[in-house]
Amino acid sequence: MLRVIHAFDLKPGVVEASFIESLDARLDEITKRFGCRERKTWVFVDGIRGDYEHGKPERRPRYLNEAFWPDQKHADEFRHWLMSDEGKSLRRQWFDSVTNHTVLRYVDATVPGPVTDD
Repeated sequence: MLRVIHAFDLKPGVVEASFIESLDARLDEITKRFGCRERKTWVFVDGIRGDYEHGKPERRPRYLNEAFWPDQKHADEFRHWLMSDEGKSLRRQWFDSVTNHTVLRYVDATVPGPVTDD
């Protein structure tokens, strides 16, 4: 399972509710064609840098757009489509409206078992 998160802020003047609703609807429709298992957009509440005792508040991007893909291949196929002429409309709608954008890609952490002679 591959988890992809796009973290971003909206540019000044972008209407939050209509942009997020429209983006989510289009992404739901299109990503399913490429095998996305689940996706949603989250609003970031707060964050700290450091530990709980000595951590300092730190500003982070407000939106987290999360998608779960069965594997790297499916996510790459969607990314290829997004960068194509066919994906240009969605790409422009999305990236012309956001700033401070970062993509994070994660896989499940598997803890290796102990090496034994058995």
